[in-house]
Amino acid sequence: MHFIPLTESPPAIQSAVRLLRNQEDVRKFMYTSHEISEAEHEGWLASLVGNPRQSVFVAMLDGVLAGVVALSAINALQKTADWAFYLDPRLQGKGLGSRVEFWMLDHAFNEAGLEKLNCEVLASNTAVVKMHQKFGFQVEGVRRQNIIKDGQRVDVVLLGITQAEWRNRRPDIEPLIARLNHSNG
Repeated sequence: MHFIPLTESPPAIQSAVRLLRNQEDVRKFMYTSHEISEAEHEGWLASLVGNPRQSVFVAMLDGVLAGVVALSAINALQKTADWAFYLDPRLQGKGLGSRVEFWMLDHAFNEAGLEKLNCEVLASNTAVVKMHQKFGFQVEGVRRQNIIKDGQRVDVVLLGITQAEWRNRRPDIEPLIARLNHSNG
């Protein structure tokens, strides 16, 4: 698996990102669940160019778009950012989420020079909350009934990890990722 900045990826990959994001199994875990139009997608892509507050990558597996991973709300002064990802539902269950998370933590705390990484997960997405905790994220709180999904108010779990926490946790996770990389290409 390798990662390419979305703004540097070919137009076909950029278009495929919109199709991936519009899949029902992806939208159900997003804050906004409407289908994204081509014009809306093009506007978002344009907003990424030269934007120091966002950094979006496509995760490629054997030349195929496997998912998207992004840093947002990047604060260079405080050395913090939020992050999120989504994967092609057809490829889930193969350890790709763990591979993406491992890469993002290394990228955030090494290349991007961050010292704290935050994320928000719908409380109904318990598998992702547990995965983040496996990587060393701590639950920092819950925004109760914070957003409306399918006409119902739902909770959002707030998680965070520091650079030092990742450095302490990384040696335990690295062998798992090496096995996943070896078995999944």
